[in-house]
Amino acid sequence: MKLYLKRLLFICLMLSISLISFGQRQSRQVRKVQKKMEQSDEQKKKDYEKARKQSNKHKFKIQSKNSQEMIKKSRKQTKKNNKQKNDFFLFRPFKKRKTRK
Repeated sequence: MKLYLKRLLFICLMLSISLISFGQRQSRQVRKVQKKMEQSDEQKKKDYEKARKQSNKHKFKIQSKNSQEMIKKSRKQTKKNNKQKNDFFLFRPFKKRKTRK
């Protein structure tokens, strides 16, 4: 019986030590590596966005003047539609409605 209690106490002691060591923070080197990886991922995302914007600008510049004007108009129209700015709720009933075709 005494041997059984000693073993049980020893196992509980070892489990508690392992749980305490497992719950500790990560080492400094591991945190540095993770931070570098996160920074590299963010940098890749920024580079991708920058390259995408430059390619869009290049696509726009190689178009003819008429096409550029049409693109500008369509961009302006989409911004206006996506904005969804409504008038003050008291003025809406008095606003002239557009006729549907």
